Amino acid sequence: MTKQRIGNIGLLNLTNATEESIQGIEGIDNVGLVLYKKENAHLISALNIGNIGKTAIVPEGYSFFNGILNIDKAYIESIKEPVKLFINGIAIIDNDVQVEQIKKELLQFTINGIVYSPAHLSGSVSNLFGEGDINVTAYQGEAPRIENGKFTLSNSFLQSLTGPQYLVVNGILTFSSDLNMEMFNEKISDIEVNGKIVIYEEQEPYLYRKMASLTSSHVDVIPAGHDLIESQLRLNSRSIRRFKHKRIMTKRPIVIDADVSREALSNAFSKIHSPSMIICHENVEDIVYELCSLLETEVLVYEKSFIFIENEEEWSNDQFLALKEPANFVVRGVLTLDEDVELEVLQEKVAAIDLMGEIIVSNKKLKGSLQQLLRLNNGNITEKDKSAVKENEKEPAYLNNIGELSL
Repeated sequence: MTKQRIGNIGLLNLTNATEESIQGIEGIDNVGLVLYKKENAHLISALNIGNIGKTAIVPEGYSFFNGILNIDKAYIESIKEPVKLFINGIAIIDNDVQVEQIKKELLQFTINGIVYSPAHLSGSVSNLFGEGDINVTAYQGEAPRIENGKFTLSNSFLQSLTGPQYLVVNGILTFSSDLNMEMFNEKISDIEVNGKIVIYEEQEPYLYRKMASLTSSHVDVIPAGHDLIESQLRLNSRSIRRFKHKRIMTKRPIVIDADVSREALSNAFSKIHSPSMIICHENVEDIVYELCSLLETEVLVYEKSFIFIENEEEWSNDQFLALKEPANFVVRGVLTLDEDVELEVLQEKVAAIDLMGEIIVSNKKLKGSLQQLLRLNNGNITEKDKSAVKENEKEPAYLNNIGELSL
């Protein structure tokens, strides 16, 4: 029987797992959280897991809940029989919950995550969450609003709020460029971000006043007067016309074709803020350097033509021979050279290589030849392991990323 190999799992639920249910798993590379019960703890080692972020035991008699649980007055009043619940995620206690309600013995919770409680109830929350360490965050005003994924904070969102709002974003929070910061100050009481924040320089002071900590988030600041470019720019003599003396910020590579004139480039931009790289013809190299506001911007120059490898590509000898002139190769992804690629052809058709990713070759001679062509070497040249997968030999089935898996 072909066994399954799994790359990454966010949550692995073993609470109902048995020796039979895990037989089809060959191994797991990485698991964020493993949930298990006392009687099947031995299955963790049997699964051959490479790395585990955290494990948590679900107590006997407890049901499992994954996500956001809202605990309000109506929910508590609907409980007639004892409820024991293990929560993986977030529990929000509403403002309408009374102190005497959370003292009832009908509700017993344990949590791997965060509890948001009204300030006047925060001291009594332990009556609901009786086991383990409890991470309680008190809030004033409206109950926290949870947003997952990409969320843009806009004026229309602020206008929709009736009172001061506690905002929690799990993912990427972006401030719109025209955000009314006075209204933001009035309508947002607190901000908590688990992920990344994209904000304009002039908005920074307002943000920091609303955040208790920045340890759970990374902040990308767009310099004042700059436009954020999120997609990769490939500029030619026609597409560059849409820019008129723009100040731009981008984290993606900028590729400038050889037909872009010095005049067109000077007219298009007044400043470029980029920690990434710019690929340009040697005729405009000096202008590119003048436009760059960061010293770490990598400017890669070509003389005649270039090949940009950003993802995964495989090149044969015939593909190199088809090039009309020697080209600069910029390898940011993975470039695999077929076994038929000849040393003489490489030396004839490759002007230089800027390596920031990986090149995979079939033999040591090719590897040595490529070393001589490197102009920038921030990557790896590796030799293909021919013994890893033999011809006609089936590889084990492989799954790469799984959010939640129950066995």
